[in-house]
Amino acid sequence: MVSDEEIIIQLKDGNMTAFKSLFDSVYLLLYFHCRKFVSDPEDAKDLLQNVFLRFWEKRSEIDIHTSLNAYLFRSVQNECLNYIRSNKISTTLDESLSDEIKNGLNDNEPSPYSDLVALEIEKIVEETVDNLPDQCKSVFKLSRVNGLKNQEIADKLNISVRTVDTQIYRALKVLKDKLKDYLIT
Repeated sequence: MVSDEEIIIQLKDGNMTAFKSLFDSVYLLLYFHCRKFVSDPEDAKDLLQNVFLRFWEKRSEIDIHTSLNAYLFRSVQNECLNYIRSNKISTTLDESLSDEIKNGLNDNEPSPYSDLVALEIEKIVEETVDNLPDQCKSVFKLSRVNGLKNQEIADKLNISVRTVDTQIYRALKVLKDKLKDYLIT
């Protein structure tokens, strides 16, 4: 049996056979781990694909202090939590829509009304985010679009984590205000 250290060395050398072997050996376990966080099977597969793609792309930089399996399980967990976090605003909006709109959006057959409402909300969100102050917009997009953690954003933009928290709070407050007509009061 090949040790984790040997597999990591092979991966860092770009050995695609070692990568495929690793993928085949842990995929199913990681898939079930991912499904603990994400109920949709297709979303779970997409998230796993992201984890493995990022793992392959950053293989030369990876410094693992635990077992390879533990590292991959943690990577999947983080990917799932980022996914949940990034979808929080859309979930919040969906839960907050009035019953009339919610019923229209959730019908099996989309109605012209629900399509218009969805397009209108999407347009408002895009315009609102585009009109945020530069730093606030950058922080918000890195958080909600790119799925970065607050510490990662702080490091990338050379600002404090508290500033990141504040900018995200401000962006969400502006979005909530702009979408107040679509929210249950």
